[in-house]
Amino acid sequence: MTAFAVPSTLQFVVTQRNCLYPTIMLDRRTTYWYPLRVRHAHLSRLMAMKERLDKEELVRKTYVPMIYQTENDRTRLVPAINNIIFVRSTYDALTEIRKNQFLYEPLRYIMHPVFDGKDTTTEALYVPDGMMQKFIRVTEEQRDNIIFLDNLDFACKPGMKARITDGPYTGVTGVVRHIKKNLCVIIPIERVAAVAIMHVPREHLRYISDNEYEEELARVAYED
Repeated sequence: MTAFAVPSTLQFVVTQRNCLYPTIMLDRRTTYWYPLRVRHAHLSRLMAMKERLDKEELVRKTYVPMIYQTENDRTRLVPAINNIIFVRSTYDALTEIRKNQFLYEPLRYIMHPVFDGKDTTTEALYVPDGMMQKFIRVTEEQRDNIIFLDNLDFACKPGMKARITDGPYTGVTGVVRHIKKNLCVIIPIERVAAVAIMHVPREHLRYISDNEYEEELARVAYED
């Protein structure tokens, strides 16, 4: 089933934090990916919340990126972001679900500024389908050359965009950066997370314009 694609007229403005903010308001009855913050989250609570949401009829899908962590000679899978669950649903459905304070009191929307053409207001942050599709593709397998970046200000800075043309991430687009002298491609999700594909050979990059990058985010529809 093909879910709603962000309209092709989607445009962005660069804010003082140097991140891309959408210039259209979300549709409360349209399905988007929402990053939801879980208050006081630890491993068991976060995963229990994900399992609970997975059982909700109004939730299409959930996603928690995982990484391997070694401690005291024991390696296990843990959430890469310790207090975030990505939930695919509508705003109205999630708002209804969150009314069950006993089960979902810890869940919080992440609010962000949105430019409506005249003024800046705030609304719940959602992730465009194209961005989330790339993020899941890059993070669903725990590869050694994938790292999560803590410094979101660095990850969100404007930069040259490129498409990877060879290898396991062929077709993925992102922002080109150097990290510890290594060429990498970063997929940033504003105010939430950023993941870097490390050691990308320069000959595997095709540079693209900002317009081409933004249009790709708008036209890609996530497959439920």
